[in-house]
Amino acid sequence: MKKCLISILSIVLFISCNEMQEGEIAYTINEQDLIPEGITYSEKSDYFFVSSILKTKIVQINAVTCKSEDFIPSTRFNRRFLGMIVDQKRNHLWACGNMKVDGKTYSSVFKFDIDLGKLIKEYNFPDTMQQLLNDLVIDRLGNAYFTDSNNQHIYKINAISDSIELFYEGNEIEYPNGITISPNEKYLYIASYEKGIRVLNIKSREIVNEVNNTIDSKDLDGLKMYQNSLIGIQNYLDDIHNTKIVRYYLDHTQTQITRAKIIDQDNPHFDVPTTHVIVSNNLYCLATSQLNNVDWEQYTIADPSKLHEVIILKYELN
Repeated sequence: MKKCLISILSIVLFISCNEMQEGEIAYTINEQDLIPEGITYSEKSDYFFVSSILKTKIVQINAVTCKSEDFIPSTRFNRRFLGMIVDQKRNHLWACGNMKVDGKTYSSVFKFDIDLGKLIKEYNFPDTMQQLLNDLVIDRLGNAYFTDSNNQHIYKINAISDSIELFYEGNEIEYPNGITISPNEKYLYIASYEKGIRVLNIKSREIVNEVNNTIDSKDLDGLKMYQNSLIGIQNYLDDIHNTKIVRYYLDHTQTQITRAKIIDQDNPHFDVPTTHVIVSNNLYCLATSQLNNVDWEQYTIADPSKLHEVIILKYELN
């Protein structure tokens, strides 16, 4: 798959290695077979939420006491949870979930009341196409935008009509994963595994940037906006030692990447890091998903002897 970085701009990634952080262990979850995928945070409750792609549940972590417990137990919904986000204004937790049963895939977006720990609504799809709902972002009005990785789709749940619409589709966002939004809510940023970070004008529904062949932003999982930059995790590479957290700086139009900087690479705690959440000026990375230790045909642990605790690393941003 990849990939030699040969351009001068790409070399910036390696030159900045001496500025990298090692990250500190902020939280651990002793449920070794959790196989987490998504992480988010509620300012009001001061809880982190971690989704399980294997055990069909969502775990909450008290940010003060570090205690973890089930927020949504495995027995409640038959979905393998991936990306999540908290609507801070309304204190709602949104989560993407998928499940294959007898060869058929069922995909849903869930909206939970964090205070009550109850489901507000489950959004299901009448579409017969096999979907993989992956990650989502919320705007100030409460509209939810989320990616369908299987079909190059971006969907929107309209906050007023409370209905789902296909917002964008096209090969320009081939295999979309992470998604985030600009502070002025003019653009959506979409992490395409094959084409890197793409910028979608929300009003015109058009991609406004070209594929960047000089700064590598492909193979990203998770994507967050921070101070006119985008932060993502490159985790599905041929060489696991190239697994890294990267910060991509934008120009004044917020549509073009001008340079990139590695926050961390080849951390000894990395075991397929997936997603992250930014709290104040700190980044919390779900460092040990252990996704490579799953038999995805049987949805079982491939080698139980290799399991270890889930680690969340903390990095200071500036």
